[in-house]
Amino acid sequence: MGNVEKFKNKIDREMKSGFIAVLLLYIINNSKEPIYGYKIIQNLNLATKGNLKFHEGTVYPILRFLHTQNFLTAFLGESPSGAPRKYYKITDQGKIALREGLRSWQQLRDELYEILPSMEVK
Repeated sequence: MGNVEKFKNKIDREMKSGFIAVLLLYIINNSKEPIYGYKIIQNLNLATKGNLKFHEGTVYPILRFLHTQNFLTAFLGESPSGAPRKYYKITDQGKIALREGLRSWQQLRDELYEILPSMEVK
């Protein structure tokens, strides 16, 4: 792997990791019912049309973090096929965090568009 490819992978990973928590809160907030981890991952992959790949090893630690911050409630519920599943629901504090995360993203996006208006390399 060349330096340019390593650089691209690093940038992609860092940008994605900085926003995954907000995406998780968004997916959970927009779910009509409590939602379990694997379904959250499926919804993320659908929402991004497969352009961003989300995996258990990335998502579950962030769900645990969001739960410890009281942004999510979690409970074990039945599964139609085997072991119980952990279901998540956003809290009022989580909704505040989501709004702040979206505001931060919008501010960063706007600042980047000002700095890099044409997004063109000459």
